[in-house]
Amino acid sequence: MNHTLFKKKQLAISLSMAMGLSALVPHSAVAEEQPDKASDIEVIQVSGIRGSLVKSMDIKRQSAGVVDAITSEDIGKFPDTNLAESLQRITGVSIDRSNGEGSKITVRGFGPEFNLVTLNNRQMPTTGGRSFDFGDIATESVSGVEVYKTARSDIPSGGIGATVNITTAKPLSNPGLHASIGAKAVHDTSNETGDDVTPELSGIYSNTFNDDKFGILISGSVQERDNREQSMAVDNWIPNVDISSSPDLALTDNNQRADGATWYPQNAGYAFSDNSRKRTNGQLVLQYAPNDRITATVDYTYSKLEFEKDGRSFGVWFNNGGNVSAATINENGTYTQVTEIGGDYSTNLNRGATTNENKSLGLNIDWQVTDNLNIEFDAHNSSAESAGVGIGHDAFMIIGNTSCSWCENPTVNIDEKMADFSKGEIPLIDMTLTNGQAEILPSDIGTLFAGVNKDTNTNDLDQYQLKGTWYNENSGALSSINFGVSHTKIDFRTTTAYSGQLAAGWWLMSADWYDDSMFTRVDSSGLLDGFSGGGSDKLLNYYYDADFDDIVAIAESIDCDHPDGGVGACSWPADVNGMVQAGPIDDDHRVSEETTAVYAQANFETEFNGMPVNITAGLRYESTDVTANSLERPAVAMEWVNGNEWSYIYADERSFSNGEGSSKEFLPSIDMNIEVVEDVIARFSYSRSLARPPVGALRSTTSFLGNPKVGQRKVAVGNPNLKPYTSDNIDLSLEYYYGEGSYVSAGYYRKQVDNFLVNITTEETIDGITDPFIGDRAEQAREDLAAAGEQPSDQAIHDKINENQGTEEGTPIVGNDTDPLASFFVSRDNNVETANLWGWELAAQHMFGDSGFGIAANATFVFGDVEADRDAIGYQFALPGLSDSANFSAIYDLNGLSARISYNWRDEFLTGFDQHASPIFTESYGQWDINVNYSVNENLTVFVEGLNLTDETQRTYVRYSEQLLRANQYGARYNIGFRYSF
Repeated sequence: MNHTLFKKKQLAISLSMAMGLSALVPHSAVAEEQPDKASDIEVIQVSGIRGSLVKSMDIKRQSAGVVDAITSEDIGKFPDTNLAESLQRITGVSIDRSNGEGSKITVRGFGPEFNLVTLNNRQMPTTGGRSFDFGDIATESVSGVEVYKTARSDIPSGGIGATVNITTAKPLSNPGLHASIGAKAVHDTSNETGDDVTPELSGIYSNTFNDDKFGILISGSVQERDNREQSMAVDNWIPNVDISSSPDLALTDNNQRADGATWYPQNAGYAFSDNSRKRTNGQLVLQYAPNDRITATVDYTYSKLEFEKDGRSFGVWFNNGGNVSAATINENGTYTQVTEIGGDYSTNLNRGATTNENKSLGLNIDWQVTDNLNIEFDAHNSSAESAGVGIGHDAFMIIGNTSCSWCENPTVNIDEKMADFSKGEIPLIDMTLTNGQAEILPSDIGTLFAGVNKDTNTNDLDQYQLKGTWYNENSGALSSINFGVSHTKIDFRTTTAYSGQLAAGWWLMSADWYDDSMFTRVDSSGLLDGFSGGGSDKLLNYYYDADFDDIVAIAESIDCDHPDGGVGACSWPADVNGMVQAGPIDDDHRVSEETTAVYAQANFETEFNGMPVNITAGLRYESTDVTANSLERPAVAMEWVNGNEWSYIYADERSFSNGEGSSKEFLPSIDMNIEVVEDVIARFSYSRSLARPPVGALRSTTSFLGNPKVGQRKVAVGNPNLKPYTSDNIDLSLEYYYGEGSYVSAGYYRKQVDNFLVNITTEETIDGITDPFIGDRAEQAREDLAAAGEQPSDQAIHDKINENQGTEEGTPIVGNDTDPLASFFVSRDNNVETANLWGWELAAQHMFGDSGFGIAANATFVFGDVEADRDAIGYQFALPGLSDSANFSAIYDLNGLSARISYNWRDEFLTGFDQHASPIFTESYGQWDINVNYSVNENLTVFVEGLNLTDETQRTYVRYSEQLLRANQYGARYNIGFRYSF
């Protein structure tokens, strides 16, 4: 009978054989093990895809709770180039894609912000939030990835969905010389302007010296990829647009909604972006074991992702009421057909460049103090930065059809423009021009405005962990006790800068400034041919392109006020190194978290009626302090400008706000498994886990929104004192391991999550800001108007106050000390909602004897009371990311030939909410991938990979499928290369 083992030395050997990870095994562990113990452990000799699946299954079987894993097939060879794309093959794991590659993960319905990612059991920094981007890391030095779906006291907190631990190779865990180099040629079928074939180079070197007491490992990779991303987008669906004032309106209203709500499209256009990505990764590991009891490890990990884009978009702008000539509203309240008179056609020229850089320096000392006590100290300093490259890293220029009555050669105007959302996956857009002109010509084009953004996100993380394990070598059920303490400090910072809309002629600009030869007509009939309504179905099948730098150079010289021209009158900021500045920092938000944690965990091995039972029970305590600072220019007064027009008076200087918060949590956990019959394991787990609130919600901010008109005074306030989300989790599973690499399993999980955020609005006053509308001056004015028999309108009161205080009519009125404090609607996030989620996980893996064939399949079905109601109006609580998923892989691995074909599917899910509180959905998506490796000899392997073989597309919409928000099309990717190991 193959019993599950939890004794420290036995577990260390079995896992080290399965994964080859020194992080799990002190250098002395194997040496100290008795021969009769080691002989009981089955040594797995298989490698390649089959070997990876077998080792992953053994980790699942040996684990205390519910754990799934992926392991490397060989040194320098992980199953996929992208970690996220490997993780999606694990039961319950779905991925989000960015630019056609796996980026972030959702586990059991919980999105990226609810999952913690660690590297060698160290928490990793993230930028812009808490979601980790797996696209930043190459896989060459990765030995395995473990997905802990049940919380344990000895695992860092932060993942309600799961904690994902990435483990990297260590030299002393695999003594001797081991090395691998690889080269790959990448062909992205979507590429148009970049290189059709781009390189990927990788290498890893590991060796030990001085009788295996000293080890060094060096790994590195450089990967390049060029591709084109095609899309169509509607900027916004505006609720309840009033089009009744449109003259000669032809309206077909089929709305069946009881509330009569409608949604009108704002802008519709096609877009593409030519992208270039370069990913550089490197790792250095030094290990020293002076004796059998101490192992010291120093490691440095580096990754850098450089991304550049050069994009174009073109389409029509809608004015949303007043000039609609025809419209159709369907039964859902969606304007599926819209025709507007006049208006604008534009082309957006845009470019951008960003760099994501991650660094981590760590020290680990593992000391086997006695035969019964092991102590481990681990410390690391890590950082992550996402920033624009250059002075202004994300810039755009709008060109389009702009009429001008005083131009030497007046341009053609749009007669009508239309959009039809009723026929295909993407809408049809078109326009007609005045005077019967068939197309816009270069002579009709001028510039409108431009803009430059620059954003930076940084995250610095320092973590210290002291762990211990005491082993009970006496008889009894208690086998060991784990204990430890840790301190983690995380500093988040976000800065943004925006130039504002830089005038480049606006609507007075004629095409006279630009030579017609600057614009090139481009046929776009092949664009978005993966969608119905795209490709040759499109009605608007051309656009005009231009050189970005040439257009900007002329636009900067335009006199925006006078038709005779001029230089610099548009007041653009000065160029620096050939780039327009984004301007000074507009926002600077800083959040710092310090968490101290202590834990204790007891591990038991016993029997019940002859059935082996393993129990792990523990308690973790965490205390977190939050400080937040944001750069602000606070409002100090309100100004009644005139009638119903109001404005704020802001402080002369900006200053940093200050906010604080704290939380304390007890996190118990218990895992139990029992081998009910030979090779059949039943599991039960209970745990409490937590996830920290979104970083943006913890900011110490006070934002005065819009103008302070009476009844519309709104303020948004951050809340550094938010509590973490806490989840009580129950897991039940049954697993049958019936052969080498073969098993079936079924699991049920349930989570009750407290402290979900709700934005709550209360009526409050703000120190120092008084309201002249209800003060003594206003009341006296009302009395005077009533005595004179005049209507006390807002304008009349304003005029009377000026008359009474002897100021000129129309003089703005500022609140003073005699006026009462103004009342504001203050909104802030608060911990309010409780949610329940539950689901089923089914998995099977079967190896067909010695034939080399095998299959692996899994499916996850997720339920909960957190689903969005697409018909509801206004705020509703729902959890983004909740979706079913399924995966299937067929493999062949025999006689040097290793192949896998996989299909990964994710059902439709809620992506989030737009600015009108309307739910946004991402449609279901499935993708076929293939991987074939052939070992020419013991050292040389050649391979071919194919991703997204059927050119699948992605689509998101608001409320109903006809309310398209964005459609993306990429293409298949093919890789061919070799790997040489020695």
